[in-house]
Amino acid sequence: MPSIAKHIYPSIVWRDREKKLWNPIHKKALKNLPEERVRLRVMEALIQKGWSKHRISTEEAIGKLGDTSMRTDLICYSQDFDPKLLVECKAEYISISAKTAEQVARYNQKVGAPYLLMTNGISDFWYTIDRESGKVKELNEHPDFLDGKQQQLEYNFDDWKQRGFAGEKASPELRKWLKVTLPNLWLSSNEAKVQFLTFSNSPSDIDLNHYYRIVQTSENRRLALTTLNTAFGGNRLVIILNKENENKAVLEINLDVLFAEKKGNSSVYSRKGIKTFDLGDYIDLESKTKVDTIVNEIDKLFIKHVD
Repeated sequence: MPSIAKHIYPSIVWRDREKKLWNPIHKKALKNLPEERVRLRVMEALIQKGWSKHRISTEEAIGKLGDTSMRTDLICYSQDFDPKLLVECKAEYISISAKTAEQVARYNQKVGAPYLLMTNGISDFWYTIDRESGKVKELNEHPDFLDGKQQQLEYNFDDWKQRGFAGEKASPELRKWLKVTLPNLWLSSNEAKVQFLTFSNSPSDIDLNHYYRIVQTSENRRLALTTLNTAFGGNRLVIILNKENENKAVLEINLDVLFAEKKGNSSVYSRKGIKTFDLGDYIDLESKTKVDTIVNEIDKLFIKHVD
């Protein structure tokens, strides 16, 4: 079934100009690793559904398998501090397999939780264990203890900053645009795919590693869009053009400069070199907040300057 962590994004912090994940339970910065992102997303989803963060443990040592220490991803405890739910998290690009099920079942021999969850942050697989017979039953819906606790997800501007989608230096005009655009981009229920993309290098000094919304514009053409903040609180809109499974160009829009109505607010990086220009000569971005409209306009710009 769809993951309870859908539309939930982990908090980030900047340390020495490096983007790191923030664990709200241990209150420490962590490396931005795929499995860690999923674990933090699921953790926040459980907290939003009413589970106390004081009854969730992470990476709890439960013994050894040979010479290897066994550590759980998440254990959620009841109000009596009995294990209630054991969660095994995998990276988003890893499919949940029988091997994953064997691992979580082996761990649960030490934990003894009546509920199990295996997740990659995209799909969830829930199980319950009969305490008397020990039989494992797959659930077709969320367990009862999560029912009725789902709230409509809403992020305010501070939430978007906390998750790296907006920067604190945004002007009042830019904040208004972001408050409308960001839910359209990141909380939409349409079928466009959201994926965390990593890059070994960047054409500029911006850290491009972030969540992107992937939009197919033609059979062999896709655009990946993101909004992100910089280490110093700036705001960027980044669009990557992918043709025939190869990244061809990057458009970086400095939203702070654009909304201050200053020239030279945008740059296209491609094999043709770097072209800096005023986005306003091509697109009135301030009047556009819907993803499809932005995509169509940006695709025309790529056709003009890259294709």
